[in-house]
Amino acid sequence: MNVLKQIAVVIALAVSCPVLAAPTESFPTKPLKLIVPFAVGGPTDILARILGETLGEKLGQPVIVDNKGGAGGSIGSEAVAFAEPDGYTIGLATISTHVVNPSCNRHLKYDPLKSFTPIALIGNMPNILVVNSRFKAADFQAFREATKNGSEDLNAGTAGPCSFGQVMLEHLNQALGTSIRHVPYRGSGPAVSDLVGGSLDIMMDIYPLVGPHIKTGKLRALAVAWPERLAVLPDVPTFDELGLPVMNTTSWYGIVAPAQLPAARLTILANAIAESLQDPKLKRRFAEASIYPSANATPEVFKTFLKEQFDKESAFIQARNMGGN
Repeated sequence: MNVLKQIAVVIALAVSCPVLAAPTESFPTKPLKLIVPFAVGGPTDILARILGETLGEKLGQPVIVDNKGGAGGSIGSEAVAFAEPDGYTIGLATISTHVVNPSCNRHLKYDPLKSFTPIALIGNMPNILVVNSRFKAADFQAFREATKNGSEDLNAGTAGPCSFGQVMLEHLNQALGTSIRHVPYRGSGPAVSDLVGGSLDIMMDIYPLVGPHIKTGKLRALAVAWPERLAVLPDVPTFDELGLPVMNTTSWYGIVAPAQLPAARLTILANAIAESLQDPKLKRRFAEASIYPSANATPEVFKTFLKEQFDKESAFIQARNMGGN
C-alpha cells in the first residue's frame, strides 16, 4: 500500500472515530516544548510554529518551539525520545526522522517505533520532480526517453546522504532502470540553488521549496507526488498517472511524545491537536505555506501509519544498501 492510499485510510478511519473523551486531569499547567529536529526557517519549522501557536490556544498554555537540528533530524528526535514522558515535551516526526534515517543508521540511540508515543498525523506536502530549465525534456515522457541512454551522465541533488530525496532518487532509478548519479548536499536549499544555476540536472523535493522557481521558469516540473494534480500545476501529471505509484510518496509530518506517555495526557493532546487542525486560522496559514492538513487521525491510526511507512521504506533502503552499514 503506497503512502497516499495509507493516508486515505487514515482519513477514513479518523472520520469514523469519535474524538476521544476529555479526561478530568488538570493538564497542562505550564508551557509545553515542541522540539523541531531541523533548523529555523525551513518548511518543517514553519509548520511547527503555525501548529504550536494554535495548539497553545487550545491547551491554554504556550507551546514553545525548540529547534534542535543536525544529523538528519536524529539529534532532535533523540531529545524527544529521552525526555520525561509527562506530556510537556513533544516533537515533530517526519519521514526523514522516523523512516529514512533509522533505516540508514542502525546505530541511532532511538527506535522510531518503540521510543515514542504517536499522537497525530498533522499534515503533508507534495513532492515535485523538477529539472533545470536547460534540460531538453519538456515533460516526463520526454525525460524518460532521454534517460534511456546516458543516464549515468545525469546528476540529482538531495539534502544529503540517505535523505528522503535520495530514497526517491533510488526509487526512480529502479523504476526506470536508470543510473542517475546522487549528489548529496548539506540541506535542500543549496541543492536547489545549484539546480537553478545549472550545476545539477534533477531534483525531487517539496513544493514550497521548488515552487517559486517553477513559477519563474528557472525549473520545469515533470511530475507530482500527490493524490491528484495540483491546482498550481494543472498540466503536470501525478506519478500514479505515469504508472509509477512507488514514487507517489508525500512528505508527511506528525506529532509524537516520549514512550509511556500517560493515557490521560495523550488524550488531552490528541483532542487539542484535532481541534487545532479544524481551526480556520490554522487552515488558512497552512494553505499559504502549501501544507495540506490531515484529518483528525487518532493516536492508534498514526501508530499504524508509522509502522507501515517504516516497514515499506526500510526494506527498500536496506536492499539498496543506502546506509552503508
